[in-house]
Amino acid sequence: MRIDDEHYQQRLNLLNECGLVGKSGKLHEIAETILQVAPTNVTVLIIGESGTGKELIAQGIHKHSPRRFKPFIAVNCGALAEGVLESELFGHEKGAFTGAAARRKGVFELANGGTILLDEVGEMSFATQVKLLRVLEEKEFMRVGGTEYIQVDVRVIASTNKNLASAVEGGEFRRDLYYRLKVVEIQVPPLRARREDIPLFVDTFVTQFARENSIEFPGITEEAMQILINYAWPGNVRELKNLIESMVVLSPKRKIDADDIPLYLTGPEEPVRHLPVRLDKTPDQAEREVILRALWALKNEVSEMRDTILDKLDAHAIKEAPFVERDDGPLDVSSKEISFDVGTPMNDVEREMITRTLLEAKGNRRKAAKMLGMSERTFYRRLQKYDLS
Repeated sequence: MRIDDEHYQQRLNLLNECGLVGKSGKLHEIAETILQVAPTNVTVLIIGESGTGKELIAQGIHKHSPRRFKPFIAVNCGALAEGVLESELFGHEKGAFTGAAARRKGVFELANGGTILLDEVGEMSFATQVKLLRVLEEKEFMRVGGTEYIQVDVRVIASTNKNLASAVEGGEFRRDLYYRLKVVEIQVPPLRARREDIPLFVDTFVTQFARENSIEFPGITEEAMQILINYAWPGNVRELKNLIESMVVLSPKRKIDADDIPLYLTGPEEPVRHLPVRLDKTPDQAEREVILRALWALKNEVSEMRDTILDKLDAHAIKEAPFVERDDGPLDVSSKEISFDVGTPMNDVEREMITRTLLEAKGNRRKAAKMLGMSERTFYRRLQKYDLS
């Protein structure tokens, strides 16, 4: 085997070990970078859209480094409030804040000798950025509420879906920390930029989910696969994985064809909320659309709840009100006439019409309401309004 072939196989093995599916040239470039930086202690910044597998790359670096027998801990900086994140990273002393009943170690202590992934590092506050910079440069930190510096040996890998260079220019991220994090930068392409990998992902996920659920999945046709290849996948690999899982579980027990795919992508009536929308919308536009749809659904639910409450209140009022029930058969009021002077207020007209109709119906409110073309609920409200009850 030639040296080039051996190197290719080495990259392929690494990708398989890390769970990074694909054969595209860009993916092999990433594998080559992992092989180069893994044996070192340099800080790595991984940049890519959500769902592209940034954490798998970080794990790959750790697994092929001398630190592989030590802890690997991932922290989502965007999911924790500022004070909580600082305590999570650096720990705290007893009594440092309300609820700090005992000393607690942070992940920098717990991962000593190993690797920490700071996911969504662009969401970190300026105060926490300052402390992180000191850890990177001095390899020491202080617990929240502490008075002594603690030495630590941890490799830091950061990831983000934001443009940190723009964040630096906009004053949203520290310039010195940015350059300290991006000693080596890995750009992860979105799935739409490596469409040749989509059939491999489909095969991998189908095999995995069919085995996990003990399902015999009949597969998909070439036409259906082409639709998947042409789709933009704004949610990237994560979206594709969710879609394949639903296809396997909801399989019609025959091969999925081209006509079936749009149903899985958008749902039978409206776009599925947990999947991004079609090609002509960006992820931000899709997110806003989901929020607006949720707000609209909430408005409808509140309106329905209000109507239900009013119905119950009215039904209770009608039930409790004195009611004279008579049944003298159908009434013909077609020949009955009532005249009013021009300028008579509408309330007076309506009051008189209700009064006269009640007389014609001999006190039978249900019939009176029917004669006036009103619902019983509306008719009872009018009785209350004109003090006719």
